[in-house]
Amino acid sequence: MTWIVWRQQRPVFITLVAGLAVAVAAVLLLRAAMTADLTARNLLACTVEGLESCRGRAASEFQSAWFDRLHLAQGTVLAAPALIGVFVGAPLFAREFEQGTHALAFTQSVSRTRWMAAKFVVSALPPLVVVLVYQLVVHSWLDVAGQLGPLATGPFYFTTFDAQGVSPIAYTLFACTLGMFAGAASKRTLVAMTLTLGVFVVARFVLSGVREFLITPTRTVSDDVVSPVLVDRGPLVVRSGYLDARGAVIADPAPLMNCAGKADAQGAVDTAACYKANGLARAYVDFVPVNQATTLHLLEAAVFAGFAVLFVLGSAWAVRRQV
Repeated sequence: MTWIVWRQQRPVFITLVAGLAVAVAAVLLLRAAMTADLTARNLLACTVEGLESCRGRAASEFQSAWFDRLHLAQGTVLAAPALIGVFVGAPLFAREFEQGTHALAFTQSVSRTRWMAAKFVVSALPPLVVVLVYQLVVHSWLDVAGQLGPLATGPFYFTTFDAQGVSPIAYTLFACTLGMFAGAASKRTLVAMTLTLGVFVVARFVLSGVREFLITPTRTVSDDVVSPVLVDRGPLVVRSGYLDARGAVIADPAPLMNCAGKADAQGAVDTAACYKANGLARAYVDFVPVNQATTLHLLEAAVFAGFAVLFVLGSAWAVRRQV
């Protein structure tokens, strides 16, 4: 059974390996060119110290030449799971049902569950390995740029966060099982591919917007209600606002509007005194520290893995009810 599935999926695997080889070769060539550029501009130390310590024409020209290319490389890591879900996961069962070749497998001594499990394992493992290898190669390129590249924006910047850690693997597993379920349920390859792409994009957008709620944020408080609360560079800011004298969050915007209206009517006013007179005792910022990025990666991956399990169970149900 495994050998048959391997033969069926061999063209897909050859395409994946060929695509990976071309992509890795391109990244390695660009990485070598960028390293030579850093050396020629004498910017190797700046990759550690950052742009603030290395202001000048050379650093600016380097970022103009390479920053967008590095972001594009991160974008290809983000696109890989969706492509695998559409072109590997969706046709896995849909093409079998559409062409009627599943009937031969169902007449063999192998159970439908074992047939489905063999197709899933053999078809899903190679794409996961391809994504992991490509992710590591791209990250090695980003590491060379260091603080002159996208890593300077911190681990929570959306392209950086989504292209690092276990996230790409979790997204790929989610997309592959989603495509598999869509194909098994719809029995139409084109329909499954369309559903997979649409649902994957929507799910990624929704879950990326609520990821900060997966972890308890850290709160920093300041007695200065006028100036913004300063936090170290790179954390994920969840929310900010003001507290009353008892430490409760003030959700009512009326005090701010009162002070703004008074300033418009009376000209310059003591904004800090006005805020405090209206009950705004302190300012606060809730944020996820940089050192919690790995924890957030794992929590988000667990959510996607949970959906993947549901899609596998749904695929098993769809396959078993197929006549």
